[in-house]
Amino acid sequence: MLFKQKKTGELIVKPRYSPRVKLFIAGLIVVVLLVTSGVIYNHGLSMAGFESLTALRQQQGLQEVVAQLKQDNQALRDSLARAERSLQMDQTAYQDLDRSLKASSQAIVRLREELNFYRNIISPPNKKSGLHIQSLKLEAAGDDGTTAISKYHYKMVLIQALKHDRKISGKARFEINGVQGGENTTIRFPQAADKPIRFNFKYFQDLEGQIELPQNFEPRTIKVNVTSRGRDAQSIEQIYPWPKA
Repeated sequence: MLFKQKKTGELIVKPRYSPRVKLFIAGLIVVVLLVTSGVIYNHGLSMAGFESLTALRQQQGLQEVVAQLKQDNQALRDSLARAERSLQMDQTAYQDLDRSLKASSQAIVRLREELNFYRNIISPPNKKSGLHIQSLKLEAAGDDGTTAISKYHYKMVLIQALKHDRKISGKARFEINGVQGGENTTIRFPQAADKPIRFNFKYFQDLEGQIELPQNFEPRTIKVNVTSRGRDAQSIEQIYPWPKA
C-alpha cells in the first residue's frame, strides 16, 4: 500500500490491483459491451423487421385499393361507353324516324293533292262541268344579268270536269298587273306576235312556258283567261297574287 498525505493532513488509503485483475476487469467490460451491443443490434433488427413488415402490409393494402379503384374506373368507362353507344343508337333511330315521318307527311300531302285533283275532275266542288283552272305556279327563271328582262317559269293545270265524252280545246293568255315607272301597268302575254298558248285534252293538261317582263316592272297580280271553242265554248278568268321573291 501507498500512503499519500493530503494538504488537509489526512491519510487516504487506495488499493493497488494486480495486472491480472485489471485484465480480468477489462475483459469483463468488453464482454458486457459486446453483449449489450448484440442485444441492441438484435432489438434494432427486430424493430426494423416489424416496421418493414408493417410498411409492406400498408403497401399491399394501398395496392389493393389502387387495383379496386382501377377496376371501378374501368367499369365506369365501360358503362359510359355503353351509354354513349345507346345514345347514338337512339339518336340515329330518332333521325331515321324523323326522316320517315317527314317523307310520310310529304307523301300524304302529294296523295291529298292528287286525290283533290282527280276529285275535281270527277266531281268539282261547284258541280259545274266543263273547263276549270286547277292551279297556277310561278317561279323566277333567273337571268344572266346582261339583259333588261326578268324571266319567270309558269305551270298551269287545266281540267275538264264531270263530262269527258269529248276533248276540249282552246287558248290561254295572261294579264300581269303591276307598277312600272311609278304608274300602274298591265302587260299581256302572249302578245300578238308571240306563239299562242293552246290546249287540247279530254281529262286534264299541263301548260308550261316562260314569261318575260321588264326588270323595272314590279308585278302584283296575274289574271288567267282560258277560252274554249266549239259547241260548248267557255271563257273563264281567275286572278292570282304574284308570288313574292
